[in-house]
Amino acid sequence: MKKFLVLAVIGVVLVGCGPKNVVTLKRDAPPAVAQPGWYARNESGFSMMVPESYQVPRDPGLSMQDLGNLSSPAVSYGMTPGQESTTANATLILNDKNYRPLPGEPTTGLTVNVKKVGGGADLEGEAKRVSENLMNDDMTKVELPVGPGYQIKHHGKMVTGDEVWRLIYVVCDGEMVYRVDFTTTHGADTIGNVAPAVMESFRVQ
Repeated sequence: MKKFLVLAVIGVVLVGCGPKNVVTLKRDAPPAVAQPGWYARNESGFSMMVPESYQVPRDPGLSMQDLGNLSSPAVSYGMTPGQESTTANATLILNDKNYRPLPGEPTTGLTVNVKKVGGGADLEGEAKRVSENLMNDDMTKVELPVGPGYQIKHHGKMVTGDEVWRLIYVVCDGEMVYRVDFTTTHGADTIGNVAPAVMESFRVQ
């Protein structure tokens, strides 16, 4: 009898510790249609429509410092190195070729990071983790064609005094977590006019 009670208690504890908000995204969402001046990015496991100016960095003139601004934005923001890393192992990096960053500036564009969480990803928990890492509480739940997600807004300053705007979307699909970061130093509208439409076109395979 004692063994049964112990096993029952362990079972309750394990159930209580599991993900509470695991989401499965829709596969039957209407196909995304590219608006004029946009094109489709078909990646492994997901797709989205983006402006034609959003391109994978290929310019041989890009310095390592330019790419470093993408790989470690925390350094540019004057934050503690290692506090966040969104592009060092990113699944996709797209730079807006209409804006070339000055030395020490993050690049205008987007990055997509995908990770797997065993047992299922807790959507709200994943979004809160991103928000807390940015020391920011501007987190809003959004409804996309594929299902629910969270949008996190961040507005800060670099050590140079330049302002940085970020829109981050977190979307979960079972064990998979998709984080899409939009970043710019050219005003909130630079990404604010792009990010929602990109995410409306986000589809999983």
